[in-house]
Amino acid sequence: MNSKTDFDAILSGQPTIVSHPGASQYNAGGIAACGLASLNFVRVAFARVEAGIIGRRLVEDLVSRQTSEEIIHICSRWQSNGHLEVEDIAQVPLFERALELESSTFNVPSFDHFLAMLSSLESLPQQHAAIVITRPPEIVSCLKLPIEVTSEKSGVVFVIFDSHPRPSHPDGAGLIINASVAAAAAHLDNLLKVDGGLLADHGLQWQTQLLANFSGHCFIPKSQPVNTLSEMTKSVMDSSLAVLAKQAEVDELRIQIAALMRDRQSLELELNESRARLRTAKHASKDKSSSRSSYRDAVNVVQPRASSSKVSSPVLPPSARNALEYFHNPSNVQRPEKTRVESSDYQMAKQVIEAGSSRRNNGDSKRYQNHYDGDLALAAQLQRDWDRQDMRDVEKLREKQRQYEAEYARLNAERVTLQAMQQKLFRCPLCFEDLPEDDVALVSNCTHQLCRPCMKNYVTSRLADKIYPIFCPVCLAESTTSSPGMITDELAQILGLTDVEYHVLQELQIASLSILIHCRKCKEGVFVDRGEHDAAEIIGCPLPRCNFVWCKACQQEIVSGGPKHSCDGSSEMDHLLAQRGWRRCPHCKTAFQKSSGCNHMTCLAPGCNTHFCYLCGDMIVRSALAKEIRTGVSDHYRRCQLFEDVPER
Repeated sequence: MNSKTDFDAILSGQPTIVSHPGASQYNAGGIAACGLASLNFVRVAFARVEAGIIGRRLVEDLVSRQTSEEIIHICSRWQSNGHLEVEDIAQVPLFERALELESSTFNVPSFDHFLAMLSSLESLPQQHAAIVITRPPEIVSCLKLPIEVTSEKSGVVFVIFDSHPRPSHPDGAGLIINASVAAAAAHLDNLLKVDGGLLADHGLQWQTQLLANFSGHCFIPKSQPVNTLSEMTKSVMDSSLAVLAKQAEVDELRIQIAALMRDRQSLELELNESRARLRTAKHASKDKSSSRSSYRDAVNVVQPRASSSKVSSPVLPPSARNALEYFHNPSNVQRPEKTRVESSDYQMAKQVIEAGSSRRNNGDSKRYQNHYDGDLALAAQLQRDWDRQDMRDVEKLREKQRQYEAEYARLNAERVTLQAMQQKLFRCPLCFEDLPEDDVALVSNCTHQLCRPCMKNYVTSRLADKIYPIFCPVCLAESTTSSPGMITDELAQILGLTDVEYHVLQELQIASLSILIHCRKCKEGVFVDRGEHDAAEIIGCPLPRCNFVWCKACQQEIVSGGPKHSCDGSSEMDHLLAQRGWRRCPHCKTAFQKSSGCNHMTCLAPGCNTHFCYLCGDMIVRSALAKEIRTGVSDHYRRCQLFEDVPER
């Protein structure tokens, strides 16, 4: 796609297919991740547009192998075989912040329907838009983008992204580029065609008929930038909160499952105990069946006549059952409808007596009476044992239920207490790790939360570069922050800096308020107030037992008690002249010392020609002419002394 001929072929109406071997959803590992790949293609394309890549450059970038691998890479993160719906994928923060759903279309796959759908995509006011097409179980996407045809004319091309290998691109995912709506619709019709019998046969299940329909979801880019650091941070934060919510739901379901399993185990234990008691009772009944054979004969004789008895009697046990099985079935026991409470033993005995009376009224033989009375006593005894056992079982169940409720309440209280005691987590914006709040490093006048190791490394690096003040790194990265937070001395102490690093920090902190001076005499360095240092001209060493004083401008030592200091030595020279009685030339200020002779002095400086009196220091005349000099000397020394005694020195 780097030559002009390729674009000419596309713009002439010839479909172009680009595929890179190995770049498909199956090679990446996602068996049912075509929906993820299709929406990721749209997201990557919109991100390129936001970065300023449009037109032919955008086409060249989308068909490159690097971009194809970037699109397909998301499939390796999804290993499930479950089909993903486009609506569900679009709600993931990664896509929800980058894509905006414009419209949806549902119809039967055909060329006309695909043509109408792509025509509506072309008519959108946005220059770049995409539509994600689902024909179960496959999902493809189609991107609309403008491309320059000539320097004065532009056209529209449609790029279809198919993450499945096809006969036209068997080695990987394919990008099919068409320059017209009809060509793109024809390709979709050929790609997503279905068997017409699915629509004609109304006897098929609705899930099968669903395969004969398609849906199209049209997406446009978000109006605001989405690929900034702040937006990506928000996306990661939303994803993290969604994962935490799902994890909370899973934990709650696990607690419910554990409670249900405990209930099931308790019920299974009770069921096994009941079955064991039933087997024990049956075995005991079988051991005594031989002694009650006469009772069964009597029952067989009385049973056909039971319907003619005028006394209300229960249904007698059949010959194939014994008395134990008969009384064990509650439906065979007749309960009185009166409100008077009678024991179960009395009721069962009354039913058996009534059955015996009915048999006697019908003329049955009395030889069965003794056997019948013994069986009645045995059945009543068994019933009383069962009732007592049932009462004990009910009491055990109630006790277990109370224990379970108390245990469940205790566990809930502990869980609430642990949740209240559990530290909240925060995410460090530098290392992107979730850490407890005990590890947070809070910057003054800033809301950003960084972990202490990252903050310590950052502060150490700034101290090594002798940079102060040290601002919050996140604030510096955000261009919208006008007053970034600053690292304080308290935070530096919490971070655990070494003594050397903390000493450097202290020097940097006081550097704005003080200045370091070095004394040449005691060889020590001392910080002094910067304002006082700037105002002073003479500096004295502030250390005790050191009286060294020097000039700030020339760094020369100043002797205490001497003349006033001057950097050029003029003050000291004036002091020396006054002390020795020397004179200066009134014109050029050249110093003179008279050793002997008269007080008439002549300045020998080139071009000066000044004559002055050494005694009073006044100028006599400034001239090189002998006549003017004689006249001036004569006039001056009429009022001053020409000769004087010079004392020996």
